Amino acid sequence: MISFRTSLFALLLPSTIAAPEMGLAQPAGGYTTPQPFMELFFDFTGSNEPDYPAGQPTIGQMLTQAEIDRLGAAAAGGPLILVSGSEIHVYDSRSGARVGHERFRADRASGFYEMTAISHIGPAVAYLAEIKSDGDPRWKERLASLQAHVAKVRALNLGATDNWLDRLGQPAWRTRNAQIRDMVDYACARTLDYIGSLGDGARLTAVGVNDDFFNGTSATYPIPFGNVMIATFMLEALRGASDVQVALARLDLDWPRAMVLVSSRAGTNVSSGLTEGTNWLVAFLKAVSGSTLPDERIKIVPYAETRASLGQAQLAPADLQYYVQRVWGPLFYRRLVADRVFSSIPTIYLPSRPPLPGDPGLTAAGAIDQFMICLKHSLRDAREMLSNTVAFWMVQELADKKWDPTKVEIPGLTTGLPQGASGYPSVTLK
Repeated sequence: MISFRTSLFALLLPSTIAAPEMGLAQPAGGYTTPQPFMELFFDFTGSNEPDYPAGQPTIGQMLTQAEIDRLGAAAAGGPLILVSGSEIHVYDSRSGARVGHERFRADRASGFYEMTAISHIGPAVAYLAEIKSDGDPRWKERLASLQAHVAKVRALNLGATDNWLDRLGQPAWRTRNAQIRDMVDYACARTLDYIGSLGDGARLTAVGVNDDFFNGTSATYPIPFGNVMIATFMLEALRGASDVQVALARLDLDWPRAMVLVSSRAGTNVSSGLTEGTNWLVAFLKAVSGSTLPDERIKIVPYAETRASLGQAQLAPADLQYYVQRVWGPLFYRRLVADRVFSSIPTIYLPSRPPLPGDPGLTAAGAIDQFMICLKHSLRDAREMLSNTVAFWMVQELADKKWDPTKVEIPGLTTGLPQGASGYPSVTLK
């Protein structure tokens, strides 16, 4: 049974995956794989080996081209969509010409840094509490630095004329600028009040941060800071998804025939987003396509090379061939071949991931506690992108509202506020 499974794995091994080093290594005993074995090995795979026959396509690559020729327009010819990091590149799969390019975030003219800066206040305070608990005295200077920077942001945000939100002119937020400005002021004031109340820092503990800051309320501060964290996260998800959807809609893509490769490392979390259930960008592309993009045409490829011409106006011919025929093709056609070759063998259908707090259809817009549970899960589980906390939910909300950002609910901002609170109140610091 072990032999059969090993052979089956070798048979379905995609040609783009490097095989174990064979043929060149010199073990202590001096033995190396005899050349006839290497020649037989190279009949099927091994193009990443340095001594692979130059110019010879692997059988897997030949199969890809044969399937393209057999199925014609039904299988290929659609757009090549490459999601790399937080960027989406759309290329014509025949000519290699780029027809579209969009970024989800990290643009200083988008509002990403502003909203994320406010969102990160919460984790920053929590981390400083842990740094203090670990006995590192630097928590004091960094807390003072945080306090000073929050004060500067509050002063800037209070500007009534030519406010940063008005100058930014973010289309997804424009109708809610006043609410966002009030929230930012409240967040800054609440942070300054909390830091000012710490005194010698005895209350700066994990328990204290949760009880006094994340969940604590008072007559002056009736809304927990947890609401701010979710609202800022939601606003950034709204902005990114809305902006990119508008840009992709203009391209009028042939979604049913699209070839999608997702290699979207999220920040420093190199182990996240490796499956459909942990990568909201997959759900986003399916939603943008109007549910016309088939699951089998989306491939998550964390090990794919980032070729030199990716991002340029024209993919080099070798790079185009690499993405279409060496990455996407073998991954797509191996399923078709497996079903034909092993038609008499039962097929295993794995269940999708279980529903989680924060998922659309499961979590109501006002359920801030559920989004906070998802935030903790996304932070502690290395498989999750942190943006999964809200992005699955916001993508579906936008799709349900026909991609009109003025009609969506924004948990933590437009809904989910404590009873009696209609918005973030004005605050005068003592």
